[in-house]
Amino acid sequence: SGIITSETEIYDRGRYDKYAPGFTVYCLYYTSHGWVHENVDAAHALKVSCNYFFYELGDRIALSAMDRTAKGLGLGEPTGVELPESLGYRANEETKKKLHSGDDGRWYKADQITAAIGQSENRFTPMQLCSYTSTLANRGTRYKATFLNRVVSADYRQLLTESKTEVLSTLAISDDAYQAYTYGMYLVANESKGTAYSTFKNYPITIAAKTGTAESGSKEISANGAFVCYAPADNPRIAIAVYGEKAGHGSTLATIARDILDIYFEVGEVSDVTSLENQLS
Repeated sequence: SGIITSETEIYDRGRYDKYAPGFTVYCLYYTSHGWVHENVDAAHALKVSCNYFFYELGDRIALSAMDRTAKGLGLGEPTGVELPESLGYRANEETKKKLHSGDDGRWYKADQITAAIGQSENRFTPMQLCSYTSTLANRGTRYKATFLNRVVSADYRQLLTESKTEVLSTLAISDDAYQAYTYGMYLVANESKGTAYSTFKNYPITIAAKTGTAESGSKEISANGAFVCYAPADNPRIAIAVYGEKAGHGSTLATIARDILDIYFEVGEVSDVTSLENQLS
């Protein structure tokens, strides 16, 4: 069946290799760093944030498959929150024609390749990134997002409305794909050279995470950073997305997510929080 039932099963390298897709890339990361990632598969490409792996993947797969998957994960889609929201864009031919005129609106293979690392015309909100992370954690089940648990009368005597769990969409995720990204996101935070390892090494809760960096195109302006995670990695209870304009590499935002996790899981000295504050009621 391939269904993962425990943390040991998810993160045992031998089990991962059994299900891993037979696709690796030899990464030449030499121009700016003077060294290479060498042979990387999907999980280890996530661990070290290897653009070259996903460039190659974006070149090989159909744009329709990439776009369909992004849509199923909630990117560029309504999240369900109670306030008006921007939907942003998924990078595809239709989007580029909408945003640009004339020859600038033509879609090229290079657009698809850069879209594979989240760039090109991809534009998403922090709430969409959080919904996306939650959907990954739930193996393709995307729930309606909400800012409200419940609304009560001013005297607290009457329940006026209450948020209910609602599934917005489901995406079928194969065993191979599930193994690759869950193991890869685990490596990001829990293995040496993972892009968030310095923040989460020895952390008492097992984290699954991904860092992201959106270059500004200018040497004078810092890149925008993004960080997403869910925890515990083997039995998710919380998903977090942190985005920082001109914040630099996404790994710099991991400490903010860790502070949130400290409060949620009451890690360390959190004297002002009681256990009931972190429970739906």
